Amino acid sequence: MTNPEPTPNPLVTDLQQRVQALEAELQTRQQQAMTLFSEAPAPYVLLNSQGRVQEVNAAGCALLGRSREVLLGKRLGGFLTPESQGSFDVLLQQVLDGGLKHRGEARVLHADDTPFDVLLDVDASIVDGAFQHFRLVMTDITAHQQVKQDLLDTTTAQERQLQEQAARIRALNQELEQIVATFLQQLHLPTARAMNFLGLLRQALGEQPEQVTAPLLKTERAVQAVIALLATLDRYMGLRSMRVRLQRVDLNKVLDQVIKEAQPQLVGRNLRITRDSLPTVQGDIQGLYLILNEYVSNAVKFTKEREAARVHVLARETETEYHIGVEDNGTGFNMRQKDRIFQLFGRLHSSRDYEGTGVGLMTVRRVCERFGGRAWGEGKVDQGSTFWFAWPKQPRLRE
Repeated sequence: MTNPEPTPNPLVTDLQQRVQALEAELQTRQQQAMTLFSEAPAPYVLLNSQGRVQEVNAAGCALLGRSREVLLGKRLGGFLTPESQGSFDVLLQQVLDGGLKHRGEARVLHADDTPFDVLLDVDASIVDGAFQHFRLVMTDITAHQQVKQDLLDTTTAQERQLQEQAARIRALNQELEQIVATFLQQLHLPTARAMNFLGLLRQALGEQPEQVTAPLLKTERAVQAVIALLATLDRYMGLRSMRVRLQRVDLNKVLDQVIKEAQPQLVGRNLRITRDSLPTVQGDIQGLYLILNEYVSNAVKFTKEREAARVHVLARETETEYHIGVEDNGTGFNMRQKDRIFQLFGRLHSSRDYEGTGVGLMTVRRVCERFGGRAWGEGKVDQGSTFWFAWPKQPRLRE
C-alpha cells in the first residue's frame, strides 16, 4: 500500500513562485545592466582590488585599442605610461580608503604605443561592507590637453614678447632722456649768452625812442621765456630720474618752506595765506615739496588781479587717503577744461597775462601717480579754483 503524496502547502507554493519570479527579474535586470554596461557610449572598466580588469565595455576596448580578451585579468596600470602608474595606484588607494568618488588624470599607451591623455573618474562598489570592484570611467582629454598646452605656449610666447618690448621701451626711454638732457645742456649756454648780449646792447644804446627799445624788450622777454621753459624741463627730467625715498614727512614743515620761498612774489601784494592743520604722511619730501610749491605758486600767480587775494590750504582725510587742496579766489577756470590743465603745456590762459610754461601741473600729476596718488582741479571762471592731490596712506612706488 503506497503512501499518498502530501498535499502541497499553498503558502509554500506561493513563496516558491514569488522567489522564482524575483530570481528571473533579477537575472533580467542583470542582463539589462550588462547590456547597458557593454553598449554604454562612455568607456567603462571594472577593476578588482589589485587593479586588474574584471570587465570592460566596447567603448573602453576602443579607447584602449585592445580587445576584451586581451584586457581581462590584466593590470590596467600596465597600459599606462610609467610616469602615470604611480599616481594611478594612489588614486585607487584613495578611493579604497575613503569610499568616495575620486578624479585624476593619466597618460595611456595605445596598442601602437602612442600616448594619449585621459580623465579618470573612479569609485568603489561595496555591498554589505564588502568590496566588490572599482568602477572606472575614462574620458579622452587629449584634444583638451593639447589646447591647454597651446594656450600655455602662446601665453609664454606673449610674455616673452612683452618682456622684450618692455626692454626696448626702457632702452628707447633712456636714449630719449639722454637726447633731451644733451639738448637742454646745449641750449643753456646760447640762451644765457643771448640774454647777456641783449642786456649789454640795451646799456650800449642808452636812452632810445620806444620804437627801438620796444622790440628789444620783447626779444628779452622771449629769451626769458625760453630760459624759464628750459628750467622747467630740467626739473621735469630731474623728476623722471629722481630716486625717491619713503619716509615720514610733516606737510606743515614743507608748506612753511614753500611759503618762505614765495615771499619775494608777495611783496606789495595784499595776499593772505591760511591753512588747515596738515597731516604727516609717508612719502618723498622732494616730491611733496614740488606739489605744494606748484599749487601755492599757481594760487599766488592767478590772484594777482585781486585787490584782496586769499589762498587757503585745506586738508581732508578718508579711510585710505589724505586729500590736500590749495584754494584761491583768483581767475579760476571752466570745468569743461579741467582735464587739459594737467596735460603737457596745457595752458588755459595766455602767457601775455600769466607767466608760466604749462609743465608744472603735469609734473604734479606725474609725482602723485608715481606714489599711487591722484591730482585734480576744481574751479569757476572769475571765482577762483581749488587744486587737490590725494596722497595714499600706504604709498606704493610705481615706475
